[in-house]
Amino acid sequence: MTLFGIKLAPAAERGSRRLRPLAFLTVLSVGATLATSTLSLAPAQDRLAQAMKGYEDARQTQVRREAARKMLEDMGNVWKLLPERKEFSMLILAISELAQRDHVAIPGMNYTFQKIEGGMAEKATITFHTAGEYANIRRFIHRLETAGSYLFIESLDAARVPDGPSSHRVAINVRVVTYLRADAPPTTGGT
Repeated sequence: MTLFGIKLAPAAERGSRRLRPLAFLTVLSVGATLATSTLSLAPAQDRLAQAMKGYEDARQTQVRREAARKMLEDMGNVWKLLPERKEFSMLILAISELAQRDHVAIPGMNYTFQKIEGGMAEKATITFHTAGEYANIRRFIHRLETAGSYLFIESLDAARVPDGPSSHRVAINVRVVTYLRADAPPTTGGT
């Protein structure tokens, strides 16, 4: 017998005949191992990809839930800071006192209430007109903006008062907005 053009010795030829079934079994077992490995690896990779996608979806859901929980907590804190409807008269009084402290006269105020969609809060709009020295009014407006009671200046119209060429007097029309939460229900004592 010849192998790659080389004639084998009779002893080598007999040995090669004996090893042929073993070589065939070796090639067959290596092929079976590769086939089994490939067939079992593909579903495992699919399961791994599905598991990773499920993990990512769950992680994103957790992040969204945490953000929603944080937003609800922040909204609850803001809600607690909003004045109740019964405190509105105190808010008007506080604005008047703030104006007096800054030597700004407010001859009168008008206010309106408007229900907000959902009915949980009410929008209160306060309008007033005043005139005075520019520095005093500027200080009053600054303090009004930074009062911290959720007051928002919705509109402000200012004009110079014609008292003379060197006058520093201005007249302003102000519209201030705040939001009020409903009054807490009265608690009843008893059993």
